[in-house]
Amino acid sequence: MIIYIKKRKSYFLLFLLVLLCFGLIFYKYVILNNKRDFIVGAFLINEKLEEQHEKEVVNVLDNEKYFRPSKLPVLNNNEEINELINNYYDNKFNDISIPMKFINSPENTILNYFSLLREAANPVNGKYIGCGSLGDGDKPYKIAYNLFDDEYKAKVSFKKYKDSFSNIFHISLIKFREVPSDNDDIKYFYEIEAIQALENKVASFTYYYGFIELSKIKNEYKISNINITPENYLCAPYHGWVYDAESKVQIEYGDWCKFIKEINKTEVNGYIKNLYFLGNDNKNYKIQFYTLTNDYDVEVAQYIQDSNGKWKRVKLNPEDCLKNKND
Repeated sequence: MIIYIKKRKSYFLLFLLVLLCFGLIFYKYVILNNKRDFIVGAFLINEKLEEQHEKEVVNVLDNEKYFRPSKLPVLNNNEEINELINNYYDNKFNDISIPMKFINSPENTILNYFSLLREAANPVNGKYIGCGSLGDGDKPYKIAYNLFDDEYKAKVSFKKYKDSFSNIFHISLIKFREVPSDNDDIKYFYEIEAIQALENKVASFTYYYGFIELSKIKNEYKISNINITPENYLCAPYHGWVYDAESKVQIEYGDWCKFIKEINKTEVNGYIKNLYFLGNDNKNYKIQFYTLTNDYDVEVAQYIQDSNGKWKRVKLNPEDCLKNKND
């Protein structure tokens, strides 16, 4: 009888062991699979990132190979900003004074601003980006913040400014050029390329463009306003003429405003695109566009040719024509 009971206990323990094995298999292949991130119709498996140590880091001479998908030259590559980072490494943001040489012209202010941001990093825990320390960390933000004028700082706190860079890394300035301004400030168009941590633990290259306004304070130029727009890659190919300069001029200035007597030519110089037409008033007009990386054309200015053949800025708003037409 005792032997029989021991056998029953052995069979029962064996049964529990088999049941446990099946349970572990079920948990691993069914439960865990259902908990994994699901993207593009597939279960996501993240690349295994090895822990990095400073002594293991290899200096990569051609680091653009890793940081950028495009071949456009990087403009924000002023290494002198390392002087600012080293000098103000331990300072608080309100104890920093930017030397004159970094902000003595609009171009210098813009280039040095983005040069500071290029290796700055403000990662959020849980996002799939990098595998250890990133660039210069968050130190450059407090310096870059001081390239804004006091009026802008009054609207945007340093914390809000720094938080706005969460999960956006390695910013490369690839285009910038002065455009006409509607006020006394100086205005520039810009386009940047960045690496951004997205949802589902994915990091991707992203593009933004916008406009920067600068105010002159004595002999210094500081940023008084800046806006930014993410670039879209699926609007133009599926929906629209508004992103194509030729179509935009023909429809808005022609169909809406009945303003075009004859379209003359399109002139392209790099990312600058000028469209010329003869107006119904027998005057020559030039509409200027800047072409983005996604190949969208952004209208930046309109000009009229005077009697001396010089181009002078004029403000035309086709939306007014459409509004009057609908009324």
